[in-house]
Amino acid sequence: MSFAKLMQRFKGGVCTEDKPPQQQDPLRLATAAVLLDIGYADGTLSREEDEDLVTYLKRTFALDDTMAQELVKAAAEIRAQTIDHFALTHFIRRNATLSDRIEIVKTMWRMAYADGRLTDYENYLVRKLADLLGLEHHVMIDAKVSVLKEMGLATT
Repeated sequence: MSFAKLMQRFKGGVCTEDKPPQQQDPLRLATAAVLLDIGYADGTLSREEDEDLVTYLKRTFALDDTMAQELVKAAAEIRAQTIDHFALTHFIRRNATLSDRIEIVKTMWRMAYADGRLTDYENYLVRKLADLLGLEHHVMIDAKVSVLKEMGLATT
């Protein structure tokens, strides 16, 4: 299923009890869905992973807490329907700059290491998504090393 078809399902936007439906920006939604999938790669979304995700979305897209939470909720709906990594990353690749895509991958690494350990599947998924986002291997590794240093997990 293409990302465009997936977006058609959500044309009405996301409803909350006291607000009318709000149309989500497709790039924001695709980014949040990919990052949310990284968060659940080890089976559960930890509080730290959720905080990394929300912090990234707020900083990158200039959202307040409510808007960021609504975006995560919309991304969870997409993830529940289907997670088409190729369609999502293809859309991001076409609509985000290289530096934006590097920041997305850095956020993936932060989320993967949020619990202090990296599972084989988390490692595989970040590498796969970085490749689908069009990052060369050395750029993905540089992003990983940068995050490990930032988190104090790098061995020098």
